[in-house]
Amino acid sequence: MGFFMGKIIPSGLGVLILMAIAAGPVQGSSLSLDEVIDKVQALYEIRQDFKAKFIQETTVKSLGRKQQSEGMVYFKKPGKMRWVYLKPTPQEIISDGKTLWNYRPEDRQVVVTPLDRAFQSKTPTTFLAGIGHLKRDFQARFAEDPSAGTAYALELTPHEPQGNLEKLFLRVDKRDFKILQARILDLMGNITQISFSQIQFDNHLADSLFTFTPPAGVEIFKMPGPAPGGAGK
Repeated sequence: MGFFMGKIIPSGLGVLILMAIAAGPVQGSSLSLDEVIDKVQALYEIRQDFKAKFIQETTVKSLGRKQQSEGMVYFKKPGKMRWVYLKPTPQEIISDGKTLWNYRPEDRQVVVTPLDRAFQSKTPTTFLAGIGHLKRDFQARFAEDPSAGTAYALELTPHEPQGNLEKLFLRVDKRDFKILQARILDLMGNITQISFSQIQFDNHLADSLFTFTPPAGVEIFKMPGPAPGGAGK
């Protein structure tokens, strides 16, 4: 789908994938699908920012190849984010809510894209950044028996075409409704899976974390904005 993690630039994500933390563990079969989705949505709506470690696995079907990367991610409402890739190759993806920068130090280049061009679908990125809504944007179902295990598995299908996003799968902790994992399937059969750990909310992240000034000597590529009339959305 052109999901933006690692070396793959977003086709319009998205990020991207959200009630206060529950007082105690929730029994697996006690909540309906609507209740689970409402609690996830409420948790991420009430929080002002979010940071976590992540591991991303991207499988490109046409190449039969899997790429793994890891790093730290930061989100702040509305629409701000910073993905810091540490392995295998340093890279940063930054947005101030209006502009998206994809900086590759090794290549000494940065790609600059208007945010509304970068995000043409409601992927976990848009959701985590506070600009997506699960019920509005997706048809949901349980992907696994909700009474089993320690996490709810959700399968989300877009109500309307969203770039080349086909399905979004989420794993949600039953205790506090945090999103532990997001898996994106695109129309070409490519899969991007992002697993989150050490999740922390309301960190008072500074706005300066979500801006980017290219270092001297870095080549800058500017992508065009949306065509008049909202084409590309």
